[in-house]
Amino acid sequence: MPKLDDFEKDILESVERGEWQSKGNLEERTKELQGYLKNQKKKAISIRISENDLYELKKKALENAIPYQNLIQALIHQYVTDKIKISI
Repeated sequence: MPKLDDFEKDILESVERGEWQSKGNLEERTKELQGYLKNQKKKAISIRISENDLYELKKKALENAIPYQNLIQALIHQYVTDKIKISI
């Protein structure tokens, strides 16, 4: 497992304490996002990410029964529409 920074450790501890709640039905949300993604014009891009990050993305996608590319698209969409924030 990769080393976590303080922010990531705080999140992990919070999740382990049960402080996180799901926003609605995962299956409904997945269908909603997939429907949105299917109706958008697509542009192919190429990015380089670490093997470990790709492995973890694929694992999360498998857990949610969606292709990992769709997971990446959904994360990008949520970020650009200010639904998630990232501290860099």
